[in-house]
Amino acid sequence: MHGIVFDIQKFSVNDGPGVRTAVFLKGCQMKCVWCHNPESLSVKPQLSFSKDKCVGCRECEKVCPKGVHSFDEQGTHNVNFEDCDACGLCVDACIHNALKVYGKEQSVDDVFAEVMKDKIYFDKSGGGVTLSGGEALKQFDFSLALAKKCKENGLHVCIETNGASKPDHYRQIAPYVDLFLFDYKATGEKTHKELTGLSRDFVQQNLALLNEIDAQVILRCPIIPGYNLSEEHLAAIAELSCSMPNIQKVEVLPYHNFGKGKAEEIGREYAVDAEVPEGEQIAAWLDKIKSYGSIKVTLT
Repeated sequence: MHGIVFDIQKFSVNDGPGVRTAVFLKGCQMKCVWCHNPESLSVKPQLSFSKDKCVGCRECEKVCPKGVHSFDEQGTHNVNFEDCDACGLCVDACIHNALKVYGKEQSVDDVFAEVMKDKIYFDKSGGGVTLSGGEALKQFDFSLALAKKCKENGLHVCIETNGASKPDHYRQIAPYVDLFLFDYKATGEKTHKELTGLSRDFVQQNLALLNEIDAQVILRCPIIPGYNLSEEHLAAIAELSCSMPNIQKVEVLPYHNFGKGKAEEIGREYAVDAEVPEGEQIAAWLDKIKSYGSIKVTLT
């Protein structure tokens, strides 16, 4: 069994309890306008170009069989991302690390072996492995096999999910997952569809399903000023956290603009125009959610 992995992050402390190793898988059903990991949206490997590191040596242009790289009269490096098949020849030729490929095919055994290198830290901290993305369940068969192998070997398993996978996928994988980190992105069907591309009702049904089967959940709520920040949304977060006993707590994820640079490097448009919130603003959000009745809300 193989999957397309674009990162394995060691010593993660924001993706579940304890010290964790986070495995990031390519592919996502949603197209959130503020996406923090735009390099994860496509399941396929893809090229990334950092123009700040390019010195114009043109070695990439020489080796590319598809003419993806070109230089104008001013020496500006242009990349035709649409024609690139991520063969990696240009990456090997670039000694200045201006090019890289996001996404590598790896087997369940290979990823598991990498995760197990950190087991001593898991045991000491109560941590484990977190499958993330993109959307980990977009590559369902791989995630199921990896979660099962980790669980059978005594590891604590988290899955970060946008809630948009098939209900049967959640039912099948739940026995091998200790904790779902479930994203709640927007309130209201119209707003949710505008911001993510998918129906909120489908996500709500899967959240209810996890409650029905008593799967443990942390509700993770990205807050983007000017997009999903509203009294209605903060109230809905509190209501959800109180209405489902399987929800351990709410984690608020304030907007950051790390996705902007990564989007530019893969030739993707980044349309969000929002300010990164200050500490006082974030504290006010937490207080507001608590005022609506939620007593288990924290900042991540």
